[in-house]
Amino acid sequence: MKRNVSLLALALLLALSSSALAGGEKCARDAKTAAAHNTRKGELAAKGWLGLKTEKDATGAYRVASVESGSPAAQAGFRTGDVLVAYNGVALTDANKEALHKAKAGCSVGTKVAYTIRRDGAERTVTATLAPVPEKVLAEWMKEEAKTGQMAKNN
Repeated sequence: MKRNVSLLALALLLALSSSALAGGEKCARDAKTAAAHNTRKGELAAKGWLGLKTEKDATGAYRVASVESGSPAAQAGFRTGDVLVAYNGVALTDANKEALHKAKAGCSVGTKVAYTIRRDGAERTVTATLAPVPEKVLAEWMKEEAKTGQMAKNN
């Protein structure tokens, strides 16, 4: 009788451990996905935030679509409708994508950035200091990045 109880307990233990191990692979994948997500979130947060939303106009120029109230961009004097001409001296053109990528690579919270803008037909320089990324904005960036990644997988 004692032997039957021991065998039954052993069988129960094996059944429980095998079902836990079966889910273990999924848990490990989920943990890796969460770790990658958190790593990317940290990378984006470290880049800093200006508080501008831009869009390309019919000419291909980047135009300020909105300026977040209280943001570094608002404090620096950016306005809706400003045309972004250059970033830290690098012209904002499709031909300069690599140079722009390099110029932005070293940016982080606390970095001062200078944009040459065109407003009312005149060019001027506007300087701002990148701030920590608000959680709401970071969540939007992560959502957009996930959507972009999913679209790339589907193509």
